[in-house]
Parts: sequence; structure tokens; C-alpha cells
Amino acid sequence: MKSHISATIDQDILARVDRYRRGVKRSRSQVIEIAIEKLLREEQPESTTVVTSTGQFTGEFSRNDTYER
Repeated sequence: MKSHISATIDQDILARVDRYRRGVKRSRSQVIEIAIEKLLREEQPESTTVVTSTGQFTGEFSRNDTYER
């Protein structure tokens, strides 16, 4: 779901956004949203943790092997 926001952006940056968006045929909102998503991916990755267990697969699944620590 989209939410409406109001933001104050430097005039020079907004002019660059407008030039870029016309070239890629996107709306101002789309370009700003994409830029924010990229910033957040780089600065705050969702997660780099990989969940693993010490057990070995023997053809059966065991909750004890998976969750016992």
C-alpha cells in the first residue's frame, strides 16, 4: 500500500530527478522511491544471517536435529 508524504528537496536535486525521470519515462515518485530503496539496501541490508543447523541430512527430517543446540 502506498502512503502520501510531503518532503522538502533541494531545487537542484529535484531538477536532476526531473531530467532523469523524463529520460527513463518514470514518475517523480517512482524515481524517488527507487533511490530510497537502493539507499536502504546499501545502508541497512535486510539480513545477512543464514540459519543453519549442525545436523546432517540422512533422508529424514528431525526437529531435534534442527532446533537442538
